[in-house]
Amino acid sequence: MFSFSSIIYTILIIGLLVIVHELGHFLMARLFKVTTHEFSVGFGPLLFQRKWRQVKYSLRAIPLGGYCKIAGMDIALEGEPGEKPNPGEFAFYQLPLYRKILIILGGPVSNLLLALVIFIFVAAAVGLPDRPEERPIIGFVEPKTPAFEAGLSSGDEIVEINGQAIQSWKEVVATIHRSPLQPLEFKVKRGEEYFFREITPFYDPAHGVGRIGIMQAYTVKRLPLYKAVPYGFASTWNGVKGIVVALYRVVTGQERAGFIGPIGMVGFVDQARRQSGLLLFMMTSINLFLALFNLLPIPLPLLDGGWIVILILERLRGKEFSPEQKGVAQMVGLLLMLVLFIFITFGDVGSIIRRLVN
Repeated sequence: MFSFSSIIYTILIIGLLVIVHELGHFLMARLFKVTTHEFSVGFGPLLFQRKWRQVKYSLRAIPLGGYCKIAGMDIALEGEPGEKPNPGEFAFYQLPLYRKILIILGGPVSNLLLALVIFIFVAAAVGLPDRPEERPIIGFVEPKTPAFEAGLSSGDEIVEINGQAIQSWKEVVATIHRSPLQPLEFKVKRGEEYFFREITPFYDPAHGVGRIGIMQAYTVKRLPLYKAVPYGFASTWNGVKGIVVALYRVVTGQERAGFIGPIGMVGFVDQARRQSGLLLFMMTSINLFLALFNLLPIPLPLLDGGWIVILILERLRGKEFSPEQKGVAQMVGLLLMLVLFIFITFGDVGSIIRRLVN
């Protein structure tokens, strides 16, 4: 099973990404002189709190992210009475529409900026994949795939498939690609030990080949800063495009969904933490997905894009939605998110159980 340290890594990564997101909302609110009552790292019982420039900075017991409490945002977004702004400052509902939208966009934009910084740091300080390893050594195993459920891990070397000796990664790819839905017997070397696994490649409709969810090992190379910066911008843009295209293919049935929840993420981190560059790339992928998912223009609470749509609809209709209407929208949003979370978690648990059985 996964190590305790992998669980801690996962909690810290999720917490950091949420804090960066909330920090974006916080900084934009302060820029527009909106009263912010509290910025908290973590949730739950209070461990430490200090007030500075009318803002309470808190540390709480549950390290899964954080939140910022902006005056008037609860009135405008949740239909509940809120605290009054400080003298000389404003409440969220008193702002013009474009400033409200900018405050809401502050979260996703902060996640995008974090992705850019990580890409540049990895390129300049850690190193990028350079030359592929010619030997059939696995660099990474995607969670919730046949290879993951069969128990394969990064560093494993594939020495035989169906009794045929394997000398190179190209042979591995060729055999898997031409064998969708056909059981294959893999002989794998891990350290000084050998073991066998039967793995059936799934059919990837996007490329018309079989896949089991393994990636090739690479050597790495660092870039000078003047090359790392443009690489960071290009990679952030390509990451955004890749997620949008992938979501489109999943919705249209061209690609199988590969969403993972917190439990599945532990398995992802368990492998990635052995390679600092891979861990940072994984963190960036989650970060970009968080930014784009939050921007989905679904008029339901909990998503930044949804609140922007609600604010625009209120402007078009000339009046705000009632607290009751917002409350119903919030409950629907919570219910949909809960169903999605249960569905993804159920898939994560099933995948992990199948991995443990092998």
